Amino acid sequence: MKFSCVIPCYNAARWLPETLDSIAQQTYPVHEIVVTDDGSTDDSVAILEAARDGGLPIHILKGGGLGPAGARNLAIEKCTGDWVAFLDADDWWRPDHLQRIYDLVSPTDDVVYLAAAEHFSINVNRIVSRSDAPFKEPKSGMNHFKYWQLYKDHGILELSSMAVKRSRLVEGGGFDPAMRGAEDLELMMRMVVDHTWSYDPTPSSVYRCNNPESHSRKGTTNADCLVANLRTLIKLQKEYHIDSGEIRGSARTVMSKMITDVEPGDRPWVKDLAWPHLSKKQKAIFKVAIAAPWAYAGLNRLRQKLKGNQYRPRQVVPPAS
Repeated sequence: MKFSCVIPCYNAARWLPETLDSIAQQTYPVHEIVVTDDGSTDDSVAILEAARDGGLPIHILKGGGLGPAGARNLAIEKCTGDWVAFLDADDWWRPDHLQRIYDLVSPTDDVVYLAAAEHFSINVNRIVSRSDAPFKEPKSGMNHFKYWQLYKDHGILELSSMAVKRSRLVEGGGFDPAMRGAEDLELMMRMVVDHTWSYDPTPSSVYRCNNPESHSRKGTTNADCLVANLRTLIKLQKEYHIDSGEIRGSARTVMSKMITDVEPGDRPWVKDLAWPHLSKKQKAIFKVAIAAPWAYAGLNRLRQKLKGNQYRPRQVVPPAS
């Protein structure tokens, strides 16, 4: 089995040496590393060229404002491996990452591999949390309905832990740039429709969180992230047998957070997306809320206080004593 590693890169010179070294240290060697430099103005390209000259099988492609989804798609087109393993330019893999993928998927017909990840905060310079894994042992052969249920309950979606069979990527298409803020989730859900997938609860990748220079965050607004779930539900409603009540609930959440969390310039298009899926009662309530946002925000704070702490799909890692 040959693994192609896909990396979208934009001004990642600060992080690239650690990222590339983590690939070089894999116990199961990578077949190729395909990097799309999306218009970097720092030393990213020089670092990539030096690593290539040092022996890493790196292919450098020129993007130029494609964004994360477009940059990944350009790299996917050039991949020649059996599986495509994704890695962001500021994340890194544990040495056994590719080996764990091989061990789990090679005996199966699964088309996607997902795994738990650790989350490294650059604010405190340590691992602060890890994925809320639904299983204690690796599991394969799960269908797409199982994924949607686990995503809702545990939020499992770590792109730098994700690998997809290249033939399935070619068949089903790559990332959808129009789904900005939801492209990772939408790809996963689309890839596994009528196919099976594997999950490994042992973290073998590290996601660098709180990074303001992350290419995946560049150009992605709070509004994009807010509507990600709703847009995915609407697009894949038929394939996942999603009922109108679930979409209505997502639209209600979008409208509620729009009033307090979204920049004024983004509110019109967010409302246009969510409004058709609300009930008549919900529309009446939100008409009042939009007219008096300060009052609605106060009521929301009171409601959250009464509800107490809610489930968050991460396991907190306390600092070492």
